[in-house]
Amino acid sequence: MTTLGFVRWTLRPDKDEDAPPLTYAFRCLTLAAADDTECDAKSPTSTDPTEPQTWAFDHLRAHPEHTSYAEVIERPWVMWREGPA
Repeated sequence: MTTLGFVRWTLRPDKDEDAPPLTYAFRCLTLAAADDTECDAKSPTSTDPTEPQTWAFDHLRAHPEHTSYAEVIERPWVMWREGPA
């Protein structure tokens, strides 16, 4: 005979001391005129959100036609066991 136990789980941002850090990056979304492929340039990942923003301005200076960007945020989450369902 098999006994099943149901458990209630909650997904929440991981803010524990040992959680991975929240990180930020920017990537260039500008499409190449020749073949419509996306620029594959991406900033280094940082825990300081202003560093990738600085990269975007540097990338724009080097490529004045590259004016479209996406912010990439990695936020750690954890499943939390609340107990029986």
